[in-house]
Amino acid sequence: MQSPPISLIQWLKPGEYRETREALISFADEVNIYHADVLTKAQAQKALRTWFEESAGNSQYCFIGAHGITGPAGTAIGIGASEEATEFVEWQELWNWFEEGELTGGLWLGACRSSDAAAALSPFLRGVNTAIPHIYGFSEPIYPAEIEQILLKLLEFTSIDNPPWLDEELAQLRAAAPDTKIELFYPASTMNGTREYMNVDDMPRMINKTFRELLEQIEESRRNR
Repeated sequence: MQSPPISLIQWLKPGEYRETREALISFADEVNIYHADVLTKAQAQKALRTWFEESAGNSQYCFIGAHGITGPAGTAIGIGASEEATEFVEWQELWNWFEEGELTGGLWLGACRSSDAAAALSPFLRGVNTAIPHIYGFSEPIYPAEIEQILLKLLEFTSIDNPPWLDEELAQLRAAAPDTKIELFYPASTMNGTREYMNVDDMPRMINKTFRELLEQIEESRRNR
């Protein structure tokens, strides 16, 4: 069997709605999907390691459906099975998990306030290659049915011959679930030279380029190597 390029990890307490089920039903015949339903942090880490091994270097996209865990300042400090923060992983440790493998595409975080991961993970960006090439998150609380809409659309992109560019992806996701606050973060250098996971909506103001212009510049640099 072909190695699974997509990983769906559902990290919730028993009895909660699992949006990955519909995704598996809808796309099982179109793309090989690795799926894990986990309850603990140790199980979540093991599931990710197993996917990296089974994907054999073809680990393209990883979805983690969980709860956003909020700290005293009101920002999400990680994700996990319970909003009570009894079983969760902080952002830095999550980065360490992904450094053990080779993610070639995006990390899809199906959790409330998961956009906060971008600022927390930006200090770990080093060089051209990075453990997490880009991040999808949500800036506000999100319901499972809304996450499911987004997840089904994301999987649709992976199952077609000519997938859209990332900037086109975001527009289509927002059209598919217009009431959600989905955001895309991509590594970029700011005017003062620091590198961060930048909200692509802010790029014209932050780097004097649209996201499409940045992607075209990166693609041209690759062709000229």
